[in-house]
Formats: sequence, structure tokens, C-alpha cells
Amino acid sequence: MAALARDRFFYFAFATLVLCAPFGVSKGLAHPAEADANRLSTIAFTADNGSYPNPERGFYKSATVPLQELTRRELRETFAQGHRLMYVRIDLDDFRDRPLSEQFLAKLDRGFERTRAEGLKLIIRPVYNYPHGETDYAQAEDASLDRVLQHIEQLKPVLRKNADVIAFLQAGFVGAWGEWHTSSNELTAPAAREAILSALTSAAPPERFVQLRYPPYIEEWMEKDSAASASASIGFHNDCFLASPTDVGTFSEDEPERERQRAAMARLANDAPFGGETCNPLAASDPQPRASCTDILAEGAMFGLTYLNAGYYRPIFHERWEREGCIGTVADRMGYRLSLKKMQFPSVVRHGDKGRACVLLANSGWARMYNPKNFQLVLENRRTVKRVSTTEDSPNVSEMLPGQEGGFCFEIAADGSLPAGDYDLYLALRDGSASLSQDTRYSVRFANADDRDANQWWDESQAAFHVGAIVRVDD
Repeated sequence: MAALARDRFFYFAFATLVLCAPFGVSKGLAHPAEADANRLSTIAFTADNGSYPNPERGFYKSATVPLQELTRRELRETFAQGHRLMYVRIDLDDFRDRPLSEQFLAKLDRGFERTRAEGLKLIIRPVYNYPHGETDYAQAEDASLDRVLQHIEQLKPVLRKNADVIAFLQAGFVGAWGEWHTSSNELTAPAAREAILSALTSAAPPERFVQLRYPPYIEEWMEKDSAASASASIGFHNDCFLASPTDVGTFSEDEPERERQRAAMARLANDAPFGGETCNPLAASDPQPRASCTDILAEGAMFGLTYLNAGYYRPIFHERWEREGCIGTVADRMGYRLSLKKMQFPSVVRHGDKGRACVLLANSGWARMYNPKNFQLVLENRRTVKRVSTTEDSPNVSEMLPGQEGGFCFEIAADGSLPAGDYDLYLALRDGSASLSQDTRYSVRFANADDRDANQWWDESQAAFHVGAIVRVDD
């Protein structure tokens, strides 16, 4: 996990986050003898069914223009509509036969800057074409292999510079819509595929995943590069999710092989993100869409669905989910959904001593987090605010799988930097990048109910949960 940048004004206390219970194992937060020795108090939290927009998950909005033309107005409207993800293409069609210009790369950088200013993250796909119908894609053109490799190398600096606002990177470049089919330059040949994917995984920000459309290509890459652990950076996106038995050619026509591929992609979700969009089932030779609430709830959970296009293909899918009453559940369960369950904390910490506050957290979403986050404990009284962040050797909250629970402990050192007094405690989950760690729009909201009787509520100004606990620091 990337460590948060230290805030020079607020970072006075030292803390270490340690794992109190293995992920997926529900245990007590402390042994009774330890609790007695440290005079620990215990509080519980109430999970709720509220619909909370959170970073890097949920229904996404597809941008109306490519990244180099993206406006703050469109980004701002998308955020106001409750979306926290936007899909946007990098339009390369003017550069099929020449290198990317410095002016073009600068425009991309400005598109990322506008995104950062408006609180969103992006699903990125570089493409050489974008057919406007589902019948003219066969005539779409991409670039030569040498040109693609050149463009990937040119894009590397701008992608890495702006990794903080990139949620996921789709492989793109190849074929119609960058979906890795119908290439006009034979880029789907095995040697070309390997060269492009090798270049792309090397150029992509190391902390971000690269998603591919087709399971055979994913499995081929994972098998060849498992020794170098490159498979950990590869995820799956499906642009015809639920549309037909094969998802319009995404999976094999052979039923036993198709079921094997589906199972493999479902397992991959433990390690890498899955998302995409539905599509018009009439594009399939045997259109049998799996469009009911039963279908989306089962397969959303099966594949670890993290994100889905909010606008396509609505007539058969989204509108039916609305009629059948599950659209809210789909929106809430996509990706991670983290709720606080229990907390133990020391009522008093004397100067020169250390106390430990432990938290039990549950993930009831369909997937884990895939990008780094940092758990943070905030101690606040009338005079002083202390933000206690995780350290580099702390457990990674983003590794919590669906249905699992994880216990984390903050060590509070009551030294001279923590003045005597009573401190209210808040819990926050911040973005793992230094550039966004203090931007509350990128913080994760816990799925917990406000309970004024228990002195617990979500503090919007801090993007942190007021837990209803008070720790006294004594001289």
C-alpha cells in the first residue's frame, strides 16, 4: 500500500496499523486479559442500506468526447449525478501514420487535470477508431504494430504522471473500438498480441490494472508471464455482459469450454477488477439475454462486478432491473462496500504510554478494492486535530474480499506531540495517492447509519465517521 504523504500541520502522533484478525476470519479484537490491562472500551456500529457514491466503483458515465476534449462542465455534471467513474477514450485516429505530437500529449494532460479538479476517476481506453453502429465496425482501421508500440511508449509518461485519477486502463489500441477484434493490421495475431500487451503492462502505472476483453488472451498472457508475476496486473472487461450465451463472442461457442472460461474469469476477480457494459443482444446469432434481476444479481456476484455502463444497453437490461426492483441493489453491491462493525479503544492513555484502538471492518460488496487506500484515525478536541495514518508495512485494506472481515489496530503514542485532553475519534479511508489523500471527494464513505443516541455519524466536511468514542490523554 502506498503511504499517505505526511501532513506537516497535523501529523504529530505516530501510529501503526496491524492486523488483529486475518481477512475472512471473525475474531475478537483483543484478548480479555489485554482488554483489562489496557482498560479498553467496546462500541458497535450499525450497517445500513444507504446508497453512497464511492470512488472507483459503481455505474459509470461514458464521456461524450475523448479525453483530449473533456470539459470541466461535463465532469462536474457527472459528479453531481452521483457517478464517481467516467469512461473516456484516448482518440488516436489522427495519428495512425505518425507519432503523437507534443501538443496532443499536452491536451491529454490537461484532460487529466480537469478530471482531478472535479473529483472523478477515469476508465481509460486508447483507440484508433470508434464506429457509431454495430454494423460498420468491420471497416474500422487501427495502426501498424510498430506504430502502436511507438504510441504506447509516448503515452507512458502522461499515464504514469496521472495515475492518481486513472481507476482502470483498458488495453485498447487493437481493432474496432479497441476491443481486440477485427484488426485491420493483424494485431490479434499471437506475436502482435504479446508485443502490445508486454509494452502496455510495462508502460501502465505499476499500481494500476490493465484490462483485456477476451478470456483466451488473458489466460495466454497469464500462463506465459506467471514467472514474472505479470498476471497480477491483468483484469477482464466484458463489453457485452449478459447479452447472449457467449456474451456476443466474448466466451467460446463450445459450451464446456465456455463454462471453463467463465469459471476462470470469476476466479480472476479475486485478484483483478472486472467491469464493462451490456450490449444489444441482436448482435448475437442466438440472442438469449440474461436480463432479469436474478441474472444480474447472480452474475454480478459471481464475476465480482466493479463497474458497469449506466447508459448502455438500457432498454433490455437497466429498465428491466428498474421494473423488477433490483437496480438499487446492483448499484450498491458493485465493487466494494465497507462497513464498520466494532471498535475497541483505550479510555485513557497516559503520557509516555501507548494505547491501541482496534477496528473490525466488513466488505459486503461484490468485489474488493483494487487500488491502494489508507486507513486513518483522526483524534480531535477543541484545540488540536491529529491525523494518525497507516504505515507502509501495514496490512492492505484493499485486499479484503467480498464477505470477509478484517481487523486493524492503530497504535496511539501519547508523547509530547499529543497534548493532554479529551479527543473524539473519527475513522477515514483515504485515497492512496499523495496528491488525493487530503481531497475528501476521493475518500471512501462507510456503509454505516448515523446514530445520534450513540454519538455516531458521518461527518461530510472531513469525509470521516465520528465513532462516538472519546480517548483521554493524561499528563
